[in-house]
Amino acid sequence: MVMADIVNAAFPTPLGWQRGHLQSIRSRVLPRQWPLADVSHVQQVQITMHDGSGDRLAAHVHRPRKPMPGHPLVVLVHGLGGSMESDYIRASARGLLRTGFSVVRVDLRGAGRSGDHSAGLYHAGRTEDLRDLLRQVRDQAPGGIAVMGFSLGGNATLKLVGEPLADLPVVAAVAVSAPLDLATGVEHLHHMLFGMYERFVMNGLREDAERPGPAAGFTAAEAAAVRRARTVVEFDDAITAPRNGWRDAAEYYAVNSSGQYLARITVPTLVIHAIDDPMIPAGPYRAIDWEAIESQGWVRRAITPHGGHVGFHERGRAYPWYVPQAIRFFQATAGPQHRPIPA
Repeated sequence: MVMADIVNAAFPTPLGWQRGHLQSIRSRVLPRQWPLADVSHVQQVQITMHDGSGDRLAAHVHRPRKPMPGHPLVVLVHGLGGSMESDYIRASARGLLRTGFSVVRVDLRGAGRSGDHSAGLYHAGRTEDLRDLLRQVRDQAPGGIAVMGFSLGGNATLKLVGEPLADLPVVAAVAVSAPLDLATGVEHLHHMLFGMYERFVMNGLREDAERPGPAAGFTAAEAAAVRRARTVVEFDDAITAPRNGWRDAAEYYAVNSSGQYLARITVPTLVIHAIDDPMIPAGPYRAIDWEAIESQGWVRRAITPHGGHVGFHERGRAYPWYVPQAIRFFQATAGPQHRPIPA
């Protein structure tokens, strides 16, 4: 399958920022502020995990100053090495709040403020934590709940809505730059730019291992294993897999890769991705039979030639391109009853 077979959206890449690498690092090169106090009222809450660990997640529940009745509450899920303060989370939160959506920003288990209240670690498929979060905020969501995940959080989002939702009032989902095949993704990351992106990720993982307080609750042996690890696979072999009952990293990747869940999704879901994403390879996206998936009526794709990894920065626009795309999708599809996406 060639690129043209799966590309179906156009992101107007600004002159000088066409390359995927530049789009991916733009927020670090030219950081922007995304204030939320002027567009929302915020409540800080802690979400108790019901697995007996005693771990809690830190979350901020934002109410828009100009709410729109019937809009779902949108839960934003950060990626690997991110937190509720990541620029893409704050940008999305501000755009959604200004459009009348309530928003929940959360630090996943072991990340950000949650590191002070949890000894566990999040991973690409830890949807049980998202379920605990959604159950504890559903009373504040009369219009239902939408989930929007980025990168590793996008993988978790697609897996969540591809699993039985039971009593969860999830009405829509959006995934941005999600790795559909984790094994292929980490291999790609290892080789891209001579491992530069992987070294960046590993630096963050090592910082977590040495963080004071509960943080990830590393034993001395685990902390030493993290310091020795030079690749994401080595980290997942040493920490993620054994902590969660998998034989090794390969089994963890096989069980939790989100591509296999696309055909099982039964709520309106939008998958946003750029072919030139330097951190997520295009191969797994090309391997999906999108016509078959989309014919079921629940999943739509917005795959562009350019945009980088959670980039999609437009000159002269208030928000990255994925923010208005998600807003329009939620406005068009979210509702109290599950229904296929209009043709």
